[in-house]
Amino acid sequence: MIRADDSGHRACLKRQDLIVFEQRLKESIAALFPFKSHSIHFPRVVNSASATWIAEEEKLLLPLPDGAGDFLGVFTARGVPGEDATALSAKWPALGTLIADALLLYKRSLSDPVTGLFSRHYLLRSMEREIENLREPLRATPPVPSCAAEPAAGFLSREAGRGGAEGLVAGEGEFARRASLGTLVVRLAALRDVVREFGYQFADELMVALADALIDLCPEQALAARTGDSEFAVQLPVAGPRICRELAGKIAQGLRQVYVVHPLRRERVGIAASVGYTLYPQDMTGDLFVRPAIEQAPLVLRKARLAAALADENLPTYPGRSDSPGVMGFGRILLEGGCVLESLPLSRVLVSLGANAHAREGQRFSVWSSHFPSNGAKTENRPEPSLAPLYKGEIVLMAVREDVSQAEIIHLGEPAWNIEPGDHLLLLPEEQGSSARGHSGEAKRDPETGLLRHGDFLARWAEEREKSDAFAMGLIRLVPGKSRAFAEHDSDDDQETATSDSLIPPSTGWDDDARKPEDGGDPAYPGPFMAEAARCCEEEFGSSALGGRYGLNSLIFFHPGCQAQTLVQSYEKLSRDMEKRLGLEIAAGLALHPYLDYRKADALENSRKALEYAMLLPKPHVGRLDSLALNISADKRFSQGDTFGAIKEYQSALLADEKNGMAWNSLGICLAGIGRQAEAEEHFVKALACNPADVMALYNLGYMRQSQGHAEEARSHYEECLDLEPEHIYALVRLGQLAESAGDAKTARECYEKAAMLPGGESMTFRHFARLCISEGKEDEAREQLHEALLHNPQDALAMSLLSRLYLDAGEDLEIAASFARQSVSLRPELKSGWLQLARALEGLGRDREAKEARLRAL
Repeated sequence: MIRADDSGHRACLKRQDLIVFEQRLKESIAALFPFKSHSIHFPRVVNSASATWIAEEEKLLLPLPDGAGDFLGVFTARGVPGEDATALSAKWPALGTLIADALLLYKRSLSDPVTGLFSRHYLLRSMEREIENLREPLRATPPVPSCAAEPAAGFLSREAGRGGAEGLVAGEGEFARRASLGTLVVRLAALRDVVREFGYQFADELMVALADALIDLCPEQALAARTGDSEFAVQLPVAGPRICRELAGKIAQGLRQVYVVHPLRRERVGIAASVGYTLYPQDMTGDLFVRPAIEQAPLVLRKARLAAALADENLPTYPGRSDSPGVMGFGRILLEGGCVLESLPLSRVLVSLGANAHAREGQRFSVWSSHFPSNGAKTENRPEPSLAPLYKGEIVLMAVREDVSQAEIIHLGEPAWNIEPGDHLLLLPEEQGSSARGHSGEAKRDPETGLLRHGDFLARWAEEREKSDAFAMGLIRLVPGKSRAFAEHDSDDDQETATSDSLIPPSTGWDDDARKPEDGGDPAYPGPFMAEAARCCEEEFGSSALGGRYGLNSLIFFHPGCQAQTLVQSYEKLSRDMEKRLGLEIAAGLALHPYLDYRKADALENSRKALEYAMLLPKPHVGRLDSLALNISADKRFSQGDTFGAIKEYQSALLADEKNGMAWNSLGICLAGIGRQAEAEEHFVKALACNPADVMALYNLGYMRQSQGHAEEARSHYEECLDLEPEHIYALVRLGQLAESAGDAKTARECYEKAAMLPGGESMTFRHFARLCISEGKEDEAREQLHEALLHNPQDALAMSLLSRLYLDAGEDLEIAASFARQSVSLRPELKSGWLQLARALEGLGRDREAKEARLRAL
């Protein structure tokens, strides 16, 4: 049976729903009578359906029925006037039933009637709230050109991230969890075959079994929803790439084990699931990040759906592929999810990667095939299909549209093996392929600019750079969003703006990629403007520079034997001339060789780093690869999860300028994140030597000293923070913690109260007030504070752990206590307290083996 009751709706009220819908429950009861604070209890046995009034504590206990003769829990209201309590005592059984029924109706309005999962509408609203929570710290903190994101709990930094910086986080664990929202889409493509073969009713029964299995596979804090006839979605707050990847693999494998026996044919019927996942804000770029949350939530879901559709395809298993079969992350689509759709004339192909997968002009891919060609080519040297895919060559994207791109073949592994539809693409590392030679014969020119084409420029540059001991690379990007000429030319076009991979704070308003054409149209960036831009460059640089077309809106130049200062002045003059003469605004990145220990072949990648830095600078937007540019590049690496790559970049930034305090601070954060606290502390000290008024470095140093048990030194650093920035919330909270640890509850409460009065501080301090109440023996008040903390931050792992402890100490429902403890350890696995509370709850439930495992995890 697929129906829970006569109403035909499968959703019913559970104890956990009192926590999920706590705010609505609070508002419903507050409409009946006033109260000052509240909490929810889950006693194992409720003796009476009537309200219980405890006059000496001004506390009213209100049992909540579940409609089946049992009770969900007890709502405790404190500070209730005596006359209201007396009037309600006799009427509460009926009122409680009405409130529970209203809560059930509300839940059903948000749920799918067949499976009982939440509806697509509710999922999107929940995603909107999570997105707003992630974006709120960014609004409060203006972006700056460089500083690392926060890798460790308690460490503060700012990040100029691509598409947006992650907010400031101050947790209490050893290391922080990056603020992100994971979204998974489970695609059941074969369900249509089940409907056709067995009918709609049986397909619904299979969907119910799959939905139940999905709930069992998901962690406590996940929100599962049905978003289509053959599609589920899962919202996973505070999840990184590894967690999403592991859960996606677990779901894909687990749902394959689900089957339903057809009553007539006695056949086991099951279907395979493909799972796609995406991360917010990591997978959002450019203007997508600054859109309203109501628009971003469907975009996030669409990205996960795109990944699930690709996971359903039989992609080859490449060496180093991280996702398991049937699983695809949106961030992996560009790396390994593309394929060739069509062969075009003039050595070009149409590929499946477009702007919706964050493809951009100039990206290069290797081409592989599992179906070897048989058009007369020799076969004795080909690998066996069962051993490995066949390498076919390399391509570069030239015209990117919404869902497809046009690419040029720049290299073939074997002339007889043509690139054909169905071949798969792998994104090449940026430094590879830069020396790839073009086609044999004379170098070809780009028809619009007259400069060398992309592949021919790279081949010519590979030859010319070996002849020069000193040279420079200049990468120029025309920015249509800031160009008057482009706006006048294209004002009537209704075209979609593409996203960008550049490291730009969203508040700058830049959109640094060319706009994309409508399906079937020509590239949107007008060719005559590119031709004029190339002519201006040739007039400025003369014949001494080697120029090429790098993309639809980008040009690249090689300057042998030039002087740095002279070249910077030339590019600044070029920028002013182009804006004056053509109304075109440009950004230019310059990379000189020799520089530090970079090779000649690294100059192209270095010019890209310099361009990202230039985009952050005021006019004329000319940036040179230097310590700040390297710092920004390191920030980008860290935002993508490449901690060790970021460390290397920060070290290079410090080699270029040892007085770069931001690099010292950011490097210290990275080292702390990988467990090298002693080195991290040294780096924070060096950051302060560069700038004694660096509040972030002072705070981070204070946190390091606090984590090492040096309370007085930590207090001194926090007080210095407050001298420089009196409204430093995190320093106030840390001072309160130090006072609390020393047994000075009065001082701790004063610090927390000061922090709570600051903007955004109230939601941070509920948990700390609750801990003080516990130490003072005020358990009921502590419970109220913890409920408020979870209303403001549903992902507060420490609040969940404390609430689980209070439920266990009071002898209440063990399943609810275990649920809170399980969510706590899912969010923060390193928290010992969460594992201990989970072990206590499991022991009470008689699950001794699991309890023993939890205690071992606590150790």
